[in-house]
Amino acid sequence: MAWSTGKTLKNDRYTIQETLGKGRFSITYLAKDNQNNYLVVIKTAKDVLLNPHKFKQLQESLVKEAVKLAKCHHPHIVEVKDTFYEGNIYCIVMEYISGKTLDKRDNQIISEKEALNYIQQIGNALITVHNHQLLHRDIRPGNIIIRTGKPEAVLIDFGLALNFDHELTKIRTEELAQGFAPIECYYRDGKREAYTDIYSLGATLYQLLTGITPISAIERKLENKPLIPPKSLNSAISERTNNAILNAMEPETSDRPQSVQDWLKQLGLSVPKGVKTSSNRGFSVNWPVFWAAITAIATLLIGLGFPQMVETWLTQPTPNVPPSPSSSPKP
Repeated sequence: MAWSTGKTLKNDRYTIQETLGKGRFSITYLAKDNQNNYLVVIKTAKDVLLNPHKFKQLQESLVKEAVKLAKCHHPHIVEVKDTFYEGNIYCIVMEYISGKTLDKRDNQIISEKEALNYIQQIGNALITVHNHQLLHRDIRPGNIIIRTGKPEAVLIDFGLALNFDHELTKIRTEELAQGFAPIECYYRDGKREAYTDIYSLGATLYQLLTGITPISAIERKLENKPLIPPKSLNSAISERTNNAILNAMEPETSDRPQSVQDWLKQLGLSVPKGVKTSSNRGFSVNWPVFWAAITAIATLLIGLGFPQMVETWLTQPTPNVPPSPSSSPKP
């Protein structure tokens, strides 16, 4: 059940101001942090039509999202500020970002200079994500917000993010953003690495510069439909950017850039010195949130009746998931 305006949480620490959105599996609220006197966003699992077992599993996914966000501390990634339980509902408290997501931008076609600025910022954020052996897996204009009055892009919603080799990299295609998800996301055992997010980031740049969502990867694969080069839709796009987008959106993973750093260089963009590369992983972590989330996920797993999973999840290396190029897509 959704909370109404005025509802107080965590011993009156937070007060609900309004409901910001309702997704298939979660609800986000705008709330006031009464202790620090600023606005925050609170995200919870959605319990409508879910049995208790499914609701616990959904809450487990939400806890994992908090873990990922706490590990990936970066100015262009939404910040987790707190986690807590309200009754039996797990809550993630995130920074409130005043602004619009790119899918709600005023101008459907923006300048190449503006678009590349956003892409560089999100690309740098992804370097942090990938260096923690994580993927975002849902990069699209609707998951990038631009701060009001500032040309600053922030990557939000890590609900689908998973470890590169995590055993749960089995997807439901209804969760995929058509036009932005690469072909490997349509295979149950398709290998996903940095090039997976690069495809989605390239598709995002395509959409920003043309105002058109590119044809889906599954249509390209099964119906042999071609991807229209973005420059054919907007002649103002430079050859360099046009070629970099097409390279990022190659159907075969081996034909794409293998790191965000490489792709940014193709675009003529630099990686700031403050952004670490895969050989140097000295990132800061929001440790209070990280350990709170670790504790919460252990509690949830025990509640699900599988305490042995806690030890496995915390101590055992995840198995490699082999690619399966011969697999049939399962849309």
